Amino acid sequence: MSEFNLKTKEVRDYMLNGDHHLGLRRLLDCAMDTGQRNFYVNVLNLLTQYNDNSLAISQAKETFDLLDKMDNLKISSGDKSGQVLLNAKDIQKQYAHGNFKMSPVSFELKYNEVIGLVGENGNGKTTLLRMLCKDLKIDNGQIKYKVEDNCHSDYELRTKLIYIPQRVPKWFGSLMDNLNFTLSMHGIKGEENVLRAELIIARLGLRPYKHLNWNRISSGYRTRFELAKALLRQPEIMLLDEPLSNLDIISQQTILQDLKHMSGSLQHPFGIILSSQQLYEVEKISDMVIFLKNGAPQYQGRQNEVQSEGMEIIYEMETDTNREILQQAFNSTGLKSIQYNGGVYVLHFESGTSSQSVFKAIAQNDIQVRYIRNISQSSRRFFIN
Repeated sequence: MSEFNLKTKEVRDYMLNGDHHLGLRRLLDCAMDTGQRNFYVNVLNLLTQYNDNSLAISQAKETFDLLDKMDNLKISSGDKSGQVLLNAKDIQKQYAHGNFKMSPVSFELKYNEVIGLVGENGNGKTTLLRMLCKDLKIDNGQIKYKVEDNCHSDYELRTKLIYIPQRVPKWFGSLMDNLNFTLSMHGIKGEENVLRAELIIARLGLRPYKHLNWNRISSGYRTRFELAKALLRQPEIMLLDEPLSNLDIISQQTILQDLKHMSGSLQHPFGIILSSQQLYEVEKISDMVIFLKNGAPQYQGRQNEVQSEGMEIIYEMETDTNREILQQAFNSTGLKSIQYNGGVYVLHFESGTSSQSVFKAIAQNDIQVRYIRNISQSSRRFFIN
């Protein structure tokens, strides 16, 4: 089964299990991967029929018939998988005025990957992103971009490095007009222009707002619009500074999952580096997390790395139970220390402590828990006072 067939199978599974909205978003991705106008039109027509959460039998049949037709296509994923897009080696920056200094940072970004930059405000996340997009000159080190090989000028390179700042600049005219203009600037005109704009608007949930202007949509939808405009430019690298700051929690999770999925496009894959304060949401979709403190990478690791032997186990827990009772309850489970941090307890256990023993102690001692999470491998453990 090809990679594209696996994607269409995923859509079928979502639709059969009643996850229609998710299935439709993935269906849009499949349509865009075909690169064929007839599939663009068919998918957009299907979306027009889905006006509520219910799925009529006739609509379901149309969806599966369309997926069957897609399965007959030979869609190649190309040869970009695993290739390094960006290589940053010991890059540094110090401002002439002020005491801030970015210590040497090194990492690689590959196609289809997401790197999450986390850390408290003022610790260098924006500075790093601006250096990567060539908005700020680095003082030392080197940044090598794969796309440089096919670029004849710095301007051409920067068209492939898309940086979206935290404060979205104001635009004029309707959302749809701006997207059509973006495509025109990249040589896409006529029916192709209209269809691509409609697809990306549908993909990011902007269809009801496409004829509105800046003053008539919320800051969260302005962020989505900026992402739509960036994706239409078919970037190699997307650099996003706090893209979740204006979104509610559900939208945050949706946008992150969508970006991760779209970066794996078979026709136009790309890499993402984003900064955010939403640690857990970012960690779920990141291939690597870099935690910056005072301009230095205090922690840097890939999410698939196995926990190091001898590494302590850390749980974050919210409960009304006092410290003394918690101490007694977990004494036999290898508890090393308890901290109280921002309204929650942080429990440090010896390496090798099993989750079963922790939850068994909670149950046996009738501890009422509102929230508990294993943060042993989360950057959250660095935000403890």
